Order: sequence, then structure tokens, then C-alpha cells
Amino acid sequence: MQIAIYTIIIASLMSVKPIVTESKNDTTTRPKIDRSYYQMPTFINVCDISDRRSKLHCYCDSNKPKLATKVDCWIFSSGITKDDPIWPSFISQPEIERLTFNVRIEDALTFIPAKAIVRLDKLKYISIQLATIKRIPPYAFTNSSTIRQIILKSNKISTLEKHSFSQLMMLSNLSLDDNHICELKRDVFFNLPNLHILHLSNNNLSLLHEGCFKHLNNLIELRLDTNYISVITKEMLEGLENLSKLNLKNNKLTMVGNLAFSELWGLKELMLDNNAIEYISERAFGGLIQLRKLTLSGNKLTSFYEDVLADIRSLIVLDLRDNLLTTISYETIRPVVENDKALSSVVYLDGNPLSCDCRLAWIYALRNETKDSTLKNALEKVTCLTENNDIDRNLNDQIGEQGENPNLVSHTSYEYYDKKMERTEFEMDDEINITDETQDMPIKLLDIPVEELSCPKELMKSIQDSYGHPIQNEIRLKAFSGIHTKFTLSNVGTAPRFNPSLEHSKPGYFTWSFSVGNDA
Repeated sequence: MQIAIYTIIIASLMSVKPIVTESKNDTTTRPKIDRSYYQMPTFINVCDISDRRSKLHCYCDSNKPKLATKVDCWIFSSGITKDDPIWPSFISQPEIERLTFNVRIEDALTFIPAKAIVRLDKLKYISIQLATIKRIPPYAFTNSSTIRQIILKSNKISTLEKHSFSQLMMLSNLSLDDNHICELKRDVFFNLPNLHILHLSNNNLSLLHEGCFKHLNNLIELRLDTNYISVITKEMLEGLENLSKLNLKNNKLTMVGNLAFSELWGLKELMLDNNAIEYISERAFGGLIQLRKLTLSGNKLTSFYEDVLADIRSLIVLDLRDNLLTTISYETIRPVVENDKALSSVVYLDGNPLSCDCRLAWIYALRNETKDSTLKNALEKVTCLTENNDIDRNLNDQIGEQGENPNLVSHTSYEYYDKKMERTEFEMDDEINITDETQDMPIKLLDIPVEELSCPKELMKSIQDSYGHPIQNEIRLKAFSGIHTKFTLSNVGTAPRFNPSLEHSKPGYFTWSFSVGNDA
């Protein structure tokens, strides 16, 4: 028995690893510690990274631990992973409120650094730019209860998954501009009760799924400009009853259907500029009882019907610049300029190929009567196109006398589509001299004396059809211009001529005379 005990003791002594050695140069014995048995500190101060080889460097408003509130981080090299120890180290600065990540090399950051965000209980603002984050996974921001603003511009994001932005109770501003997002599915935005601003400008959006915004009941501003959206329906905009501003500029819309925006009961600004809209349904803007601003410049509208704005009672700004309108009636724009609640209102019409005829005479009256300088300036910029008539000859006479007519506007300012331009190079060479002489030039409408405005034959014919062969008589009717006018038809002369006396019986009224011959 004793032999067995001695054997065990001897074996134990032989297995002990010596930790004390004698220095060859010093007779004093010193303990040598094996550091492999000790764990290094887990966290470093992210605001005080001195290693030049580090893939991430942060610049802070304070380098002392637990004092920084604003941190601006730069990623200079690729290879940083989700499990890199740098992410948990952000707990070294638990007071961070504003955090930005700027990427200097492609593919250096390919994910949302959730392990850094989850430890920051006071974070309010986070921005990531120029990364390569192709998809936003569910709950990417770890259900943070403090984040108020997320900026994810220019990160090549193409896919937003279900609940990508979810349970962010304080989030009020989300920007996803300048990415590659091509569609918005349902439930991407979920339980975001305080989200007020959502920007999706300059993406590849072509498909909005029905109900994709249905959880955003408190959204105030939505930007969808510079995308490829070709269709808008009320089902796509479901849930946006408190939306105040909708920007759909620079898309591919070709028409606006009935009640397309009827879900947007609180909408005040609607921007549809620079699409390819050719047709607007009669009730396209039905339900927009609070709309104040409607912009449709840069489209392909050839007509704008009187009843299109009938349901809009609060409109004060209407922009129809740079379309293909050849005429527009006063009745069409009446809801804007006669808005009782408006202190000032304005209608923009310049840049259209309007015909210089009596149907635009209401512009003279409105320009003279309005006291609003903005509206007056807008009307003074309206131009029109003449035919080869007396107006052209009078203007040519002015050019001959003065050398240059300031009333003419260079046709290069307008790019109207004309099928006549689709000719071969040889045909253009043959016709170039004729074109130079006969091409219509835009002229400022108000620079033409109102009495020289001719009336189109279809208007004259409609008067004859309604009242028989014209005789010396006064007929009160509602003309094409929409302003209630007083016409005098007399069987004198040989050609239709418009001769307004500009006598005001009350605002918006004129006494106009037509001389109509038998061959009119």
C-alpha cells in the first residue's frame, strides 16, 4: 500500500511544469509568467485607435472613454466582417448619439453593423454611405428604441426584405436615396408609428406592391422621384391618409387614372413633373380636397379639361409649363384663380405651343385685374405660336423698322415634338430654306394687341350653328375661353375678325365684336 502511495507522489512531482527559472546573467531568480493563460481585454476605445493597420478609424468629439456623443468612422480597407471585434468595442462609447460610417473602398462594408448598434442605447442618428450593402435583412437595426434618423444613401441596395425596417418606435426620418431598389414589397416598413419622412429618390423602382405603405399611417412626406414608375393606383398608396407631400417627378407615368390619389385625404402638394403623361382622367384628382399645389410641367398633355380640377377646392398653384397645350380655357383654371381661401394664387403656362387666337383673351383680362405680382409675372411669360396671318406681317414690319423684335422668343427655347421633323437628311436639305422662312416662332402673347387676335374657324362655326346665320345682334354666351363674354355678330365684312372693345361690365367680362362674312 505504501509503495503505491509513493509511486503516485513521484508521478505528480514529475508532471509539474516549472515556472521559475534561473537567469544566466543574474543570480537572482525571477518569476516568468506564461501569458497564454491570461485573457486580453475584450474592448478598445474606438475613438482612440492608434494602430495604422486598423481597417476602421473613428473621429469623435471626445477621445476619452464614455464621453463621445458624435462619432464619424471611416473604413479604408476591405475584409472587415460581421464578427470583427471592433463592433462590440463601440460599447466603449455608450453615450454616442450620432454615428456615421463612410466607406472609401468598394466592398469594404457589405452589411449593417448591427453588433455596434445594439450596444448603443442613446443612438439617435446613423448614416452609412458609399458601402456595398445589397440587401437589408429583417430587423437590421435590432429594434432600436432610440434611433430617430437613418440615412442609407448610395449603398447599392437592391433588395428590401420583409421587416427590413421594423419595430423602430422613434424613427421619424428614413432616406434610401441613390440606391438600386427595384420594387417595394408589403411589410417592408412595419410598426414605425413615428415615421414622418421617407425618401426613395433615384432608385430603380418600377413596381410598388399594393399595400406597400399601409403601415405608414403617420407619414407626411414621400419622395419617389427619379425612378421608373409607370403606373400609380390608389391601392399602392393605401394607408397614407396623413401624407402631405408626394413627389413623383422624373418617372415613366403616361396617364393618371380616376381616383388614383383618393387615399391621400390630407395631401397638400403633388408633383408629377417630367413624366410622359398624355392623359388625365376626369376624376384623377378626386378626393384631394386639401391639395394646394399641383405641378405637371414637362409632360405631354395636349389638353386639360375643365372638370379635372372641379373637386379641388384649395388649389393655389397650378404648373402646366412645357407641355403640348394648344389652348386652355379660363373655366379650366377658374378653381385656382378664384379660390376664396387663397391670399395669392398662380398658374404657369409658358413653354406650351399655344395658338395666338381669341381663346386666350382671358389672359389679358386676368393680367390686368390681378393684384398678385406672382400671377401677373407668370401670365406675362406666356408665349404662343402664330399662323401666316396679319400678326406675322405686323411683326415682320416691326422687325423691318427696328432691326430686331424683342417680342419674339427664340424657338430654340422649346423642344416641341413634331412629326414633320422625322424626315431624311436629303429632304431636310431640300426644305431647309423653306423651313427657315416659315417656321412659327413663339411670341409673348401679351405683346400682341388683343384686337389683332383672330378666332379659329371652329369657334365661328359653332356660333353660326347655335344661332343661325349671323345678323346684327348681341349674343351672350360662354366662349371657348371660359370667361363669360358678350359677342356682337354683324353681317359686315368678308372674313372673321375678332374685335374686343375691352369694356368691363364686371370682373372677367368683355364686350367682344365679331365681323363675320358669308364665306366665314
